[in-house]
Amino acid sequence: MGRSMVTGGLGLIGRQLASLLLDEGEEVVILDVAPVSGLAPRLRERIEYVRSDLTNWAQVLDAVKNSKVDTIYHVAAILPPGTEQNPAAAWDINLTGTYNVLEATRLLDIGQVVFASTTAVWDSTVPNIIPNDQAQYPVTMYGTSKLCCERLGEYYARRYGMDFRSVRFICIMGPGRVPGVGWTAYTSLVIDETAKGKPYVLKVKKDLRLHFLYLKDAAHALYDLKKAERSRLTRCVYNVDGYAATTQDIVNAIMKHNPDAQIEYDYDPEYQRVMDTEYVNLTKRTDDSLARQDWAWSPHFTLDTAVADFIHDVQTGATLQA
Repeated sequence: MGRSMVTGGLGLIGRQLASLLLDEGEEVVILDVAPVSGLAPRLRERIEYVRSDLTNWAQVLDAVKNSKVDTIYHVAAILPPGTEQNPAAAWDINLTGTYNVLEATRLLDIGQVVFASTTAVWDSTVPNIIPNDQAQYPVTMYGTSKLCCERLGEYYARRYGMDFRSVRFICIMGPGRVPGVGWTAYTSLVIDETAKGKPYVLKVKKDLRLHFLYLKDAAHALYDLKKAERSRLTRCVYNVDGYAATTQDIVNAIMKHNPDAQIEYDYDPEYQRVMDTEYVNLTKRTDDSLARQDWAWSPHFTLDTAVADFIHDVQTGATLQA
């Protein structure tokens, strides 16, 4: 039985990953600055919680040392628009925080670091199918910080032989996304809010087509990569892809599984401008053939099954936030 630390474990992906690890029989330590009261009680009582600031080296070293884990899943990060409004905070949390995690891992000889990266490491000039090793020229501080972390992890792998592994995520769809955290949060909030019986107003074009990964598949991607035989891995960082859908496709799927949903459109040119300039890469498919080849990656959910599962979890109270 393994023992893992999840940084940012009270966040969207962190909660789901912690739940998956527990289901797989692992012991889980969550490291976060947020209060643990935000975690569903059924999950809270099964994990160990360490309140720690990733930007504080002494706190990180102490937390990792005392936790005695064999794997660190590093998913903590500040997301846009926060990264763009406060680049200094993005540097501290995303870059200094990652350096602290890697350095603690090195000094304490932890087995693995599995890192959550993003397709925001690319710009709008990428081809319609983005190769795993596509040249990276991010246009946002978020993408820039994640790109730096990819290179930093690869440096630790070369210099110190660290077992550093990373997944680049596309738009994550799932319950628990917070308004104003991530420009694509609306794609989850429209499902979440209407499943709770509340109306929702969409501000983007009906035909805006993005690529998605369901939250449960995102957690599985990190876990499956961690389990992969190291000798089979040909690189440290891998693309993963899920399914493509327009805004209207999402609405249609919602109405299929929740016919009483109240959804309206109120087009906002400024919101659409951000999607058209900073998030064009999310309209492209990421080539995940290397992940499929090296560690048998394959998503479990389609748009229809993801929306159905999402609505079920919300309406039955099976989500992981308190």
